[in-house]
Amino acid sequence: MKRILFVCFLISATCSGSFQAARAQSATAVSISTYTAKVNLLDSFISAGDMTNAQATWNVVHAMLMAELAYTKSTIASASTTATATTATAVNANQYSIYNSIWSLKANLAANRAALHTKLNDFGSTF
Repeated sequence: MKRILFVCFLISATCSGSFQAARAQSATAVSISTYTAKVNLLDSFISAGDMTNAQATWNVVHAMLMAELAYTKSTIASASTTATATTATAVNANQYSIYNSIWSLKANLAANRAALHTKLNDFGSTF
């Protein structure tokens, strides 16, 4: 009985390690120029009062934010040295802090336009 439990444990540990590696390898970095262009486009839509296009652009920007957070996590997971992992962890913590601020601002795009634009640019500076 103990052997069966041990074998099940080994199989599950092996499988979960493989899935983590697959997730970590699939993340790609977001282009800062593409991100900046979308953030500026979002700001222009909000400024013009075009909330339909602003919301659609917000969805694209949000996907970019999530992709960059995933990329930073994959950098941590694949770090070959402790120093690299520590640096990437600090960047990730900073990104999450900024992301949390952005998330609270997105509730009212029009009223929070300037603060949102500033925080999105702050997030972009972590790339």
